[in-house]
Amino acid sequence: MMDYSGKSILAIDTSSRVLRLGLSFGGDRLVKSSEEVEKSHGQFIIKKIGELVQSAGLQKNDLDGIVAVTGPGSFTGLRIGLAAAKGIAVALNIPVVGVDLFEVAAYVLGEASGEVAVIVPQTRDQYFVAKVIGGAGGALSISTAAAGELVAGLTDCPAAGMGVNIADLFPDLPRFGGGEIIYDVSDVLYLGTAKLTSGHQDDLVTLEPLYLQRSQAEIRFEQRRQKK
Repeated sequence: MMDYSGKSILAIDTSSRVLRLGLSFGGDRLVKSSEEVEKSHGQFIIKKIGELVQSAGLQKNDLDGIVAVTGPGSFTGLRIGLAAAKGIAVALNIPVVGVDLFEVAAYVLGEASGEVAVIVPQTRDQYFVAKVIGGAGGALSISTAAAGELVAGLTDCPAAGMGVNIADLFPDLPRFGGGEIIYDVSDVLYLGTAKLTSGHQDDLVTLEPLYLQRSQAEIRFEQRRQKK
Protein backbone atom coordinates (compact mmCIF):
# COMPACT_ATOMS: atom_id res chain seq x y z
CA MET A 1 0.00 0.00 0.00
CA MET A 2 1.47 3.34 -1.06
CA ASP A 3 1.64 6.35 1.26
CA TYR A 4 0.37 9.27 -0.82
CA SER A 5 0.90 11.90 1.89
CA GLY A 6 4.17 13.04 0.31
CA LYS A 7 3.09 12.61 -3.31
CA SER A 8 1.94 15.19 -5.85
CA ILE A 9 -1.87 15.12 -5.76
CA LEU A 10 -4.17 17.32 -7.85
CA ALA A 11 -7.67 18.25 -6.63
CA ILE A 12 -10.42 19.42 -9.00
CA ASP A 13 -13.70 20.94 -7.80
CA THR A 14 -16.18 22.05 -10.46
CA SER A 15 -19.32 21.61 -8.36
CA SER A 16 -20.19 25.31 -8.49
CA ARG A 17 -19.52 28.41 -10.58
CA VAL A 18 -16.20 28.68 -8.74
CA LEU A 19 -13.44 26.54 -10.24
CA ARG A 20 -11.33 25.33 -7.32
CA LEU A 21 -8.02 23.62 -7.96
CA GLY A 22 -5.40 22.46 -5.50
CA LEU A 23 -2.05 20.69 -5.71
CA SER A 24 -0.21 19.20 -2.75
CA PHE A 25 3.44 18.22 -3.25
CA GLY A 26 6.75 17.86 -1.50
CA GLY A 27 5.16 16.50 1.66
CA ASP A 28 3.98 19.80 3.12
CA ARG A 29 3.57 22.20 0.21
CA LEU A 30 0.33 23.36 -1.38
CA VAL A 31 -0.68 25.65 -4.23
CA LYS A 32 -4.28 26.40 -5.08
CA SER A 33 -6.48 28.61 -7.22
CA SER A 34 -10.09 29.73 -7.02
CA GLU A 35 -11.82 31.57 -9.85
CA GLU A 36 -15.45 32.25 -10.69
CA VAL A 37 -16.49 30.87 -14.06
CA GLU A 38 -18.80 32.99 -16.18
CA LYS A 39 -19.87 30.41 -18.76
CA SER A 40 -18.26 26.98 -18.65
CA HIS A 41 -15.42 25.30 -16.78
CA GLY A 42 -14.60 23.49 -20.01
CA GLN A 43 -13.33 26.64 -21.69
CA PHE A 44 -10.18 26.84 -19.59
CA ILE A 45 -9.95 24.06 -16.98
CA ILE A 46 -7.01 22.32 -18.67
CA LYS A 47 -5.20 25.64 -19.04
CA LYS A 48 -5.75 26.46 -15.35
CA ILE A 49 -4.52 23.03 -14.28
CA GLY A 50 -1.38 23.54 -16.37
CA GLU A 51 -0.79 26.93 -14.79
CA LEU A 52 -1.24 25.51 -11.28
CA VAL A 53 1.19 22.65 -11.91
CA GLN A 54 3.70 25.10 -13.39
CA SER A 55 3.39 27.41 -10.37
CA ALA A 56 4.52 24.50 -8.18
CA GLY A 57 7.61 24.02 -10.35
CA LEU A 58 6.30 20.67 -11.58
CA GLN A 59 5.30 19.05 -14.85
CA LYS A 60 2.03 17.19 -15.39
CA ASN A 61 4.06 13.98 -15.60
CA ASP A 62 4.98 14.53 -11.94
CA LEU A 63 1.40 14.00 -10.76
CA ASP A 64 0.82 10.84 -8.69
CA GLY A 65 -2.95 10.99 -8.23
CA ILE A 66 -6.10 13.05 -8.71
CA VAL A 67 -9.01 13.87 -6.40
CA ALA A 68 -12.24 14.98 -8.07
CA VAL A 69 -15.31 16.41 -6.36
CA THR A 70 -18.32 14.40 -7.51
CA GLY A 71 -20.99 16.81 -6.26
CA PRO A 72 -23.73 17.45 -5.76
CA GLY A 73 -23.79 20.67 -7.73
CA SER A 74 -23.69 21.86 -11.30
CA PHE A 75 -24.23 18.72 -13.39
CA THR A 76 -22.45 20.13 -16.44
CA GLY A 77 -19.60 21.47 -14.32
CA LEU A 78 -19.14 18.13 -12.57
CA ARG A 79 -19.10 16.30 -15.91
CA ILE A 80 -16.37 18.62 -17.16
CA GLY A 81 -14.29 18.23 -14.00
CA LEU A 82 -14.54 14.46 -14.02
CA ALA A 83 -13.74 14.30 -17.74
CA ALA A 84 -10.58 16.34 -17.13
CA ALA A 85 -9.60 14.15 -14.19
CA LYS A 86 -10.16 10.94 -16.15
CA GLY A 87 -8.30 12.23 -19.21
CA ILE A 88 -5.22 13.16 -17.18
CA ALA A 89 -5.39 9.89 -15.23
CA VAL A 90 -5.46 7.81 -18.41
CA ALA A 91 -2.63 9.79 -20.00
CA LEU A 92 -0.39 9.46 -16.94
CA ASN A 93 -1.65 6.07 -15.69
CA ILE A 94 -2.40 7.41 -12.21
CA PRO A 95 -5.34 6.76 -9.86
CA VAL A 96 -8.42 8.94 -9.36
CA VAL A 97 -10.67 9.09 -6.30
CA GLY A 98 -13.97 10.90 -5.99
CA VAL A 99 -14.96 12.93 -2.93
CA ASP A 100 -18.49 14.27 -2.50
CA LEU A 101 -19.44 17.48 -0.74
CA PHE A 102 -21.19 15.65 2.09
CA GLU A 103 -17.93 13.89 2.95
CA VAL A 104 -16.28 17.31 2.94
CA ALA A 105 -19.04 18.71 5.16
CA ALA A 106 -18.66 15.91 7.71
CA TYR A 107 -14.90 16.49 7.80
CA VAL A 108 -15.22 20.26 8.21
CA LEU A 109 -17.85 19.86 10.93
CA GLY A 110 -15.29 17.84 12.88
CA GLU A 111 -16.44 17.27 16.43
CA ALA A 112 -20.01 18.50 15.97
CA SER A 113 -22.23 16.50 18.31
CA GLY A 114 -25.19 14.74 16.74
CA GLU A 115 -26.52 15.00 13.21
CA VAL A 116 -26.39 18.10 11.02
CA ALA A 117 -28.56 18.52 7.92
CA VAL A 118 -26.42 19.78 5.03
CA ILE A 119 -28.27 21.73 2.32
CA VAL A 120 -26.76 22.17 -1.17
CA PRO A 121 -28.51 24.13 -3.97
CA GLN A 122 -29.67 22.04 -6.92
CA THR A 123 -31.77 24.54 -8.87
CA ARG A 124 -33.26 27.89 -7.99
CA ASP A 125 -36.02 26.31 -5.88
CA GLN A 126 -34.72 22.77 -5.31
CA TYR A 127 -32.09 21.57 -2.84
CA PHE A 128 -30.12 18.46 -1.96
CA VAL A 129 -30.44 17.56 1.72
CA ALA A 130 -28.21 15.11 3.57
CA LYS A 131 -27.69 14.35 7.22
CA VAL A 132 -24.09 13.88 8.35
CA ILE A 133 -22.25 13.39 11.62
CA GLY A 134 -19.16 15.52 12.17
CA GLY A 135 -15.98 13.64 11.28
CA ALA A 136 -17.90 10.44 10.49
CA GLY A 137 -17.52 10.10 6.71
CA GLY A 138 -20.31 10.58 4.19
CA ALA A 139 -24.03 11.20 4.22
CA LEU A 140 -26.36 9.06 6.28
CA SER A 141 -29.09 9.72 3.71
CA ILE A 142 -29.56 12.00 0.70
CA SER A 143 -32.79 13.43 -0.68
CA THR A 144 -34.07 16.46 -2.57
CA ALA A 145 -36.61 19.00 -1.37
CA ALA A 146 -38.29 22.09 -2.72
CA ALA A 147 -37.63 25.34 -0.90
CA GLY A 148 -41.10 25.32 0.63
CA GLU A 149 -40.60 21.82 2.03
CA LEU A 150 -37.34 22.40 3.89
CA VAL A 151 -38.64 24.10 7.00
CA ALA A 152 -41.37 21.52 7.55
CA GLY A 153 -39.04 18.59 6.86
CA LEU A 154 -36.08 19.60 9.03
CA THR A 155 -37.13 19.94 12.62
CA ASP A 156 -35.11 17.19 14.31
CA CYS A 157 -31.57 18.56 13.88
CA PRO A 158 -29.73 21.81 13.08
CA ALA A 159 -28.97 22.62 9.44
CA ALA A 160 -26.24 24.41 7.51
CA GLY A 161 -25.76 25.16 3.82
CA MET A 162 -22.89 24.58 1.41
CA GLY A 163 -22.87 27.24 -1.26
CA VAL A 164 -25.78 28.94 0.48
CA ASN A 165 -26.32 30.53 3.89
CA ILE A 166 -29.59 29.22 5.25
CA ALA A 167 -29.74 32.06 7.77
CA ASP A 168 -30.59 34.33 4.84
CA LEU A 169 -32.94 32.05 2.90
CA PHE A 170 -34.54 29.97 5.64
CA PRO A 171 -34.48 31.99 8.87
CA ASP A 172 -37.01 29.63 10.50
CA LEU A 173 -34.75 26.57 10.20
CA PRO A 174 -32.74 25.57 13.27
CA ARG A 175 -29.17 26.45 12.34
CA PHE A 176 -25.77 24.97 13.00
CA GLY A 177 -23.27 27.74 13.66
CA GLY A 178 -23.70 30.67 11.33
CA GLY A 179 -25.77 28.68 8.85
CA GLU A 180 -23.08 27.93 6.25
CA ILE A 181 -20.27 25.39 5.99
CA ILE A 182 -17.18 26.97 4.45
CA TYR A 183 -14.65 24.59 2.95
CA ASP A 184 -11.37 24.85 1.09
CA VAL A 185 -9.83 22.75 -1.66
CA SER A 186 -7.24 21.68 0.90
CA ASP A 187 -10.05 19.80 2.68
CA VAL A 188 -10.77 17.95 -0.56
CA LEU A 189 -7.08 17.12 -0.93
CA TYR A 190 -6.86 15.79 2.62
CA LEU A 191 -9.82 13.44 2.17
CA GLY A 192 -8.73 12.27 -1.26
CA THR A 193 -5.13 11.65 -0.17
CA ALA A 194 -6.40 9.58 2.77
CA LYS A 195 -8.48 7.48 0.36
CA LEU A 196 -5.52 6.92 -1.95
CA THR A 197 -3.26 5.96 0.96
CA SER A 198 -5.88 3.46 2.16
CA GLY A 199 -5.60 1.75 -1.23
CA HIS A 200 -8.85 3.05 -2.66
CA GLN A 201 -9.17 4.24 -6.24
CA ASP A 202 -12.27 4.66 -8.36
CA ASP A 203 -13.03 2.89 -11.60
CA LEU A 204 -12.89 5.45 -14.40
CA VAL A 205 -15.90 3.89 -16.11
CA THR A 206 -18.22 3.97 -13.12
CA LEU A 207 -17.04 7.23 -11.51
CA GLU A 208 -19.95 9.63 -12.08
CA PRO A 209 -21.36 12.85 -10.60
CA LEU A 210 -23.51 12.48 -7.50
CA TYR A 211 -27.08 13.27 -8.47
CA LEU A 212 -30.52 11.93 -7.64
CA GLN A 213 -32.35 12.72 -10.83
CA ARG A 214 -31.51 13.23 -14.48
CA SER A 215 -30.32 16.65 -15.53
CA GLN A 216 -32.25 18.73 -18.06
CA ALA A 217 -29.45 18.08 -20.54
CA GLU A 218 -29.95 14.32 -20.17
CA ILE A 219 -33.72 14.64 -20.49
CA ARG A 220 -33.41 16.70 -23.70
CA PHE A 221 -30.90 14.21 -25.13
CA GLU A 222 -33.26 11.30 -24.41
CA GLN A 223 -36.17 13.19 -26.00
CA ARG A 224 -34.16 13.88 -29.17
CA ARG A 225 -33.06 10.25 -29.38
CA GLN A 226 -36.65 9.01 -29.10
CA LYS A 227 -37.73 11.27 -31.97
CA LYS A 228 -35.22 9.75 -34.38
